[in-house]
Order: sequence, then structure tokens, then C-alpha cells
Amino acid sequence: MPVHHEDWRESKNIFFDGAVFAERLRQEGCNVIVTEADEVRKDLLDLIDIQMIGTCRGNPVNVDLDEAAMRGIPVFHTPARNAEAVADMTLCFMLMILRHVHPAIEWVKSERAPIPDAHEFITMYESMTGVELHGRTVGLIGFGAIGQRVARRVQAFGAHVVAHDPHVEDSVFQESDVRRESLMAVLQQSDVLSLHVPDVPETKNLLGPQEIAQMKPGAYFINTARAASVDPDALYEALLSGHLAAAALDVLWEEPVRADDRFVLLPNVIATPHIGGASRDVITHQSAMIVDSIEAWLRGDRPAYLANPDVLNHR
Repeated sequence: MPVHHEDWRESKNIFFDGAVFAERLRQEGCNVIVTEADEVRKDLLDLIDIQMIGTCRGNPVNVDLDEAAMRGIPVFHTPARNAEAVADMTLCFMLMILRHVHPAIEWVKSERAPIPDAHEFITMYESMTGVELHGRTVGLIGFGAIGQRVARRVQAFGAHVVAHDPHVEDSVFQESDVRRESLMAVLQQSDVLSLHVPDVPETKNLLGPQEIAQMKPGAYFINTARAASVDPDALYEALLSGHLAAAALDVLWEEPVRADDRFVLLPNVIATPHIGGASRDVITHQSAMIVDSIEAWLRGDRPAYLANPDVLNHR
């Protein structure tokens, strides 16, 4: 079977129009689609015969799963494809804000270096003296694939971990040596709080003014999940007032992030442009998962990463 590869990073093109996408697939003679962002909806499936669909996303929101199942088309997805990358980024964030790495780098690159006298050196040294991750309590809200990997990383540093996730079995917490707590208990106990919940209706404004007020004075906040899970005004006020020592945010309420965003302008916030999952290794992970699923389907087995299991009723 011929394979046509077209990298959207090189082509700078994502297909949203079904008719345009169908014509491109016809030109290449494709009847299996593996995509990351292109839209696969009824308008496309009405125009071209597709046998299998692979979407390199944990949550396959770009594919009409019901429509595909009704037509007998399996949809394979890639849950936790970027879990290692996001967990790495989370740990990086923790170390950066606990040890004031970003202001230290800015200071070295500024006109203030080299230090002219001992007084300025002492002032700088005191302002950039941070705390260790060892012995601290890290709280995780969300204990799925990413949360579990973050726990392993911070435990290696000697941190204690508490977590809240109503959808994860007790055995997972026990095997991970992580104490299961209520949401409020995690907020109250955490020196560092890290958010790892999916973008679903039940997580909208999960951390509102009341929840943020329950956080330890001087705690640190990390968000590599979704901005919509946090009340922006409540978080901003907590950072501005000093109730929270600092925050590291890979996601913001307005994206692409702007230099004049009020959070970016806060001196105790570091922000990145939603790149937590942007490692080159993710491509390897997701590709292997899709290939495994295609091979399983062709063998007549049930793929491990089948996003529309109702398709089995039409097989």
C-alpha cells in the first residue's frame, strides 16, 4: 500500500473543509487517514471511501466518532502520547520557580552584572535564594497518565505527594505511594500544586476563589493542563497579593499568549506558549501507537487504542 506523508509543520496547512480534504486524498489515492489536527467529519466521509482513521491526539475531538462507527470505520487515537513530555515540563517549572531560575538568568543577562560591590551581591543573593523540592508536599489535581508520571519524578527528589482524582482507582494511588485526598485537603496541604485535569465540563472553573483561598500562603502553582479549569481573576489576585508565591503557566486564557497579558507582566509568573507536549519524542510515541492499532485491526484483534468501540458492532 503506497504511503503519502504530508507534514503540516512544513506545509503550514490544516484541512478543515471536507471537500478540499477529500480532493487532496483522492490525488494521493489514500483510503487510510492518520492526522493530528485535520477535521474528519461527515462532509469528508460522504465524499471518499475511508477504511481506517488514526488521530494523533489523546482526545480525538477532530474526528466524528459516531459517524465513523456507523460507517464501520475504526478510529485509533493516542492517549498519553505526550505524558512524558508534559511531566518533564511540569518538573522543570517546579524547579524554576522554587529556585528563581528565570530571574537569575535575566539578572545575568542584564546590565546589573557584574556586581560592583558586596552590598548588591548580598541583595541579589537573598532575592534569588529559593527552596528545595526535597521534603516539600506536592499536590496533584488529576492523577491520570501525566499526574502519575509527575509523582514519580518529584518522589525521586524526595518530595511527598498527595493527589485528588475521583476517576482513578485506589490501587493506583497505593501502587504509586501517593496519598489520596479530597480536593480541599490537597489544596490545604500542598507547598506546590500542579493541575493535570482534562478539558471537560466538570473541570471548568474547578479552582475558583474559594478553592484558591484554601491554598497555603506562599504556595506555588503549576498549570500545564487547561486554563479554563482556573478562575483567572482569583488566581491573579492571589499572585498579586502574595498569597501565592509564584506560578508557572503553560496555558493561558487567551492564546496565543501576548507579551502584555496581565499574567505575563507579573514578576512572580513564568509563562510559556502551550508547549508542554512539544517534544520530538512525542512523534515517535504516537506513531508507534497508531501503527500498533492498525496492525491489530488488520489481524482481526481489538486495538488497544480504539476511540469508537461501537464500530465493533459493525465489523
